[in-house]
Amino acid sequence: MERLVLRRSVLLGVPLALAILEIFHPERPNSASEAVEQGVWFMWFHFIQVPLIGLIALAVYLLTDGLEGRAVMVSRWAIGVFAVFFSAYDAAAGIGTGYALRNARGLSAGAQEAIYGAVKDMPVVSLIFGLSVVGTLGWVVALAAAAMALRRAGASLGPFILLILAGVFLMGGHPYPAGTLAFGSFFVAAAWLEFGPGRLSSASQPLRT
Repeated sequence: MERLVLRRSVLLGVPLALAILEIFHPERPNSASEAVEQGVWFMWFHFIQVPLIGLIALAVYLLTDGLEGRAVMVSRWAIGVFAVFFSAYDAAAGIGTGYALRNARGLSAGAQEAIYGAVKDMPVVSLIFGLSVVGTLGWVVALAAAAMALRRAGASLGPFILLILAGVFLMGGHPYPAGTLAFGSFFVAAAWLEFGPGRLSSASQPLRT
C-alpha cells in the first residue's frame, strides 16, 4: 500500500505540480530594472524546478514499470539523458541568471544594465542552448518510446496520444503555456493509465512488449 502511494505521488503529483508551477514562470523582462526585480523569483523558481525535473524523469520510468522490451529500454535511456541535460540547462540558464540578477539589486542603473546585458541571452548561448536541445529531445524520445511500449502492452489509444503530445508540447519550451500543456498532458495520461478502464497495473503488466 505504501509503495502504491509513493508511486502515485510521483506519477501523478509531480507532473501536476510542474504543470501548475510553469504558470508562474517569470515573463521575459523588457528592461534591466524589470529583470533585476524578477531576479530573486527567477532564481528560486528554477531551484524548485530542478528537483522536480529529476522526479518527472522517475515518473516516466514508472510508466513502464513491469514492462520489458526495446521500447522500454529506449525510453529509460532517453529519460536519463533528459534528466542530466535538462537539469544542467535549468541550473545554468535559470539559477545562474537569477542569481546574477538578484545580486544586481542595489547597484547603479548602469551596473544593472551591464549585468542584464551579460545574462539576458544566456538561455540561447550555444553551449547552454545545446543542453536544452539534447535534454528536450531526450524527453520526446522517452515519451514516444514509453507510449509505444504501453500501447503494445494493451493500453488504450488515449494515453498513447497524450504522451506523444506531452513530448511535442515541451519542444515549445517549459514556461507557460507549452510547459503546462506538456506536463498537464502527462498527468492526464498517467491518471488514465492508473485509474481508467482497462488500466495497466504493475502487477498485471506483461513482461514483454
